[in-house]
Amino acid sequence: WPTGGWGSLEYGTPVAGQVLGGRWKPLHYLYARSVFADVVAVCGEGGACYVKNDGPRPVAGRIAVRALEFASGVVTPLAAVAVALPAGAGASARFEIDLSAFDGSTHLLIAECIDDSGAVLSTNEMLFAPPSQLQLPTAVVSAGVAEAPNADGSIDVVVSASATALYVVLTSLAQGRFSDNAFALPPGTATVRFLPTGALDRSLLVSSLRAEHLQANLMPAPAARPYERPRAHLAA
Repeated sequence: WPTGGWGSLEYGTPVAGQVLGGRWKPLHYLYARSVFADVVAVCGEGGACYVKNDGPRPVAGRIAVRALEFASGVVTPLAAVAVALPAGAGASARFEIDLSAFDGSTHLLIAECIDDSGAVLSTNEMLFAPPSQLQLPTAVVSAGVAEAPNADGSIDVVVSASATALYVVLTSLAQGRFSDNAFALPPGTATVRFLPTGALDRSLLVSSLRAEHLQANLMPAPAARPYERPRAHLAA
């Protein structure tokens, strides 16, 4: 990215290496998937949760809360809560789930808001421990591009993980953005779409596509240093 800062979009100036219109940083994908979604559910330690509707229409559906185990990649349902909220902004409801057996160092908590038609309105992936305390397996993550674009001009990108990977981030020099990014991926595959800005440059997308994830970028804990007795200062 051209600069560091709190912005979730980079500048889209016509300079080599920059994406026209502004490349989405990982933070912007998190905004779109959860924080800035019209309907989102959030849970905290102890199992206290709430769901909020900031949209202009009433919402009826359910909140599906699941736990993703890092070591195995198994996703376990924890709760399914029916919800009916009036039109927003600010319409909310509180609920509680049992997190007594949930370990934030070995699991990720996921809350999905799903309406009565089955459409997923938001997905909130919540860490309950800092990255340095997560017991993540060593994962190999790769991505491949489909041979031909879809009818709408997008093109599929298949992402594969050998073990659970958190915050899988795809980047490319091709002009455009991805339909989703900075997501959790259990062992297996997931398909996202690359949404080009203008004409699709598949060759550039393929040649510059890169997949990264949290575990591959964590620094190992420093080795403990043996205790050394402080040396007494000698009088002059």
